[in-house]
Amino acid sequence: MLELREIADIYSGLAIHDDDAGSARFVRLSDLSDLKAGRAPDLVTGEPPAVARALPIEKGDLIVGARGSITDICLANNPVLGAFISLDLYLVRPNKSKVDPGYLAAFLDLPTTQVAFSSSKQGSGLARLPKEALDKLAVPLPPLPKQRLIAGLAQSFQDEATLLQRLANLNSILGREALARAIRGAATSPNS
Repeated sequence: MLELREIADIYSGLAIHDDDAGSARFVRLSDLSDLKAGRAPDLVTGEPPAVARALPIEKGDLIVGARGSITDICLANNPVLGAFISLDLYLVRPNKSKVDPGYLAAFLDLPTTQVAFSSSKQGSGLARLPKEALDKLAVPLPPLPKQRLIAGLAQSFQDEATLLQRLANLNSILGREALARAIRGAATSPNS
């Protein structure tokens, strides 16, 4: 096992200065819900950050929520590439020669890892995960081919969950439409 800081670079988020005319896009903690659901979030815009630790999100980066009862983990995808992260997030950039980003995302999302995050959070209101807790997290590292298999398995379960949610939404729409037709048919029936 290696600590996360040994296999990835970890960056804290930045304060956002909202500006509709700004050229930089920012991912906020609230955007993670959309990302996890496979939707493109409506990113806020602002002035480009002027600090060295401000890195645009790249393919393979992980976005980690710093606040909340659950530590949200998202593997960066197209809608957020090139954007920056806000204060309540961490950017984790895996060293791809040591760890597969999908494997790392799956590990960070495990219930046991989430418990470790919860026990490390500080604060009485909206508890915050300190960067040091993320830095020192021990990560098991099987060989890269096995990591890729595990990442693929995790993606399969995520794809299945997404499809089941879409199916449930379509079933709900179908049910409401069937009821609407039944009501319209009963209302126009001569025996009603």
